[in-house]
Amino acid sequence: MQAISDLPMLHDIDADYTPQCVKLARIIRSKIESGDLGHLAPLPAASLADEYCVSVGVARFALAMLAANRYVTRNGAFSPYHVSWQAD
Repeated sequence: MQAISDLPMLHDIDADYTPQCVKLARIIRSKIESGDLGHLAPLPAASLADEYCVSVGVARFALAMLAANRYVTRNGAFSPYHVSWQAD
Protein backbone atom coordinates (compact mmCIF):
# COMPACT_ATOMS: atom_id res chain seq x y z
CA MET A 1 0.00 0.00 0.00
CA GLN A 2 1.22 3.46 -0.84
CA ALA A 3 1.60 5.68 2.19
CA ILE A 4 -0.93 8.48 2.29
CA SER A 5 1.85 10.76 3.47
CA ASP A 6 3.63 10.70 0.10
CA LEU A 7 3.88 14.21 -1.27
CA PRO A 8 2.72 14.99 -4.82
CA MET A 9 5.24 16.04 -7.44
CA LEU A 10 5.75 19.74 -7.95
CA HIS A 11 3.51 21.17 -10.71
CA ASP A 12 1.36 18.02 -10.85
CA ILE A 13 -2.04 19.33 -11.92
CA ASP A 14 -3.75 16.17 -10.69
CA ALA A 15 -2.07 16.25 -7.29
CA ASP A 16 -4.22 15.72 -4.23
CA TYR A 17 -3.40 18.31 -1.58
CA THR A 18 -6.05 17.07 0.84
CA PRO A 19 -4.69 16.99 4.41
CA GLN A 20 -3.47 13.58 5.60
CA CYS A 21 -6.03 13.43 8.39
CA VAL A 22 -8.89 13.89 5.91
CA LYS A 23 -7.46 11.22 3.58
CA LEU A 24 -7.14 8.77 6.47
CA ALA A 25 -10.64 9.55 7.76
CA ARG A 26 -12.04 8.86 4.28
CA ILE A 27 -10.17 5.54 4.04
CA ILE A 28 -11.43 4.40 7.45
CA ARG A 29 -14.97 5.59 6.70
CA SER A 30 -14.93 3.62 3.46
CA LYS A 31 -13.80 0.48 5.31
CA ILE A 32 -16.54 0.96 7.90
CA GLU A 33 -19.27 1.51 5.31
CA SER A 34 -18.14 -1.48 3.23
CA GLY A 35 -18.14 -3.76 6.28
CA ASP A 36 -14.38 -4.38 6.27
CA LEU A 37 -14.37 -2.90 9.77
CA GLY A 38 -17.26 -4.34 11.69
CA HIS A 39 -19.31 -2.90 14.53
CA LEU A 40 -17.21 -2.52 17.71
CA ALA A 41 -13.92 -3.18 15.87
CA PRO A 42 -11.11 -1.45 17.80
CA LEU A 43 -9.23 1.36 16.07
CA PRO A 44 -6.02 2.15 17.98
CA ALA A 45 -4.44 5.34 16.65
CA ALA A 46 -0.89 3.95 16.90
CA SER A 47 -1.78 0.94 14.73
CA LEU A 48 -3.45 3.13 12.13
CA ALA A 49 -0.44 5.45 12.12
CA ASP A 50 1.90 2.53 11.47
CA GLU A 51 -0.32 1.01 8.79
CA TYR A 52 -0.77 4.25 6.83
CA CYS A 53 2.66 5.81 7.50
CA VAL A 54 1.34 8.91 9.25
CA SER A 55 1.95 10.34 12.70
CA VAL A 56 -0.14 9.26 15.67
CA GLY A 57 -1.46 12.83 15.85
CA VAL A 58 -2.78 12.60 12.29
CA ALA A 59 -4.45 9.27 13.12
CA ARG A 60 -6.02 10.74 16.27
CA PHE A 61 -7.35 13.73 14.36
CA ALA A 62 -8.83 11.44 11.69
CA LEU A 63 -10.53 9.38 14.41
CA ALA A 64 -11.84 12.55 16.05
CA MET A 65 -13.35 13.59 12.71
CA LEU A 66 -15.02 10.19 12.40
CA ALA A 67 -16.30 10.48 15.98
CA ALA A 68 -17.83 13.86 15.19
CA ASN A 69 -19.68 12.15 12.34
CA ARG A 70 -20.76 9.20 14.53
CA TYR A 71 -18.74 6.51 12.76
CA VAL A 72 -16.59 5.76 15.80
CA THR A 73 -16.75 6.32 19.53
CA ARG A 74 -14.70 5.65 22.64
CA ASN A 75 -15.52 5.06 26.27
CA GLY A 76 -13.02 7.47 27.79
CA ALA A 77 -10.21 9.86 26.98
CA PHE A 78 -7.59 7.12 27.23
CA SER A 79 -9.57 4.35 25.55
CA PRO A 80 -9.12 3.41 21.91
CA TYR A 81 -11.82 4.31 19.44
CA HIS A 82 -14.07 1.56 18.12
CA VAL A 83 -16.55 1.39 15.28
CA SER A 84 -20.03 2.48 16.35
CA TRP A 85 -21.63 2.92 12.91
CA GLN A 86 -24.03 0.27 11.68
CA ALA A 87 -25.66 -0.03 8.28
CA ASP A 88 -29.39 0.62 8.36
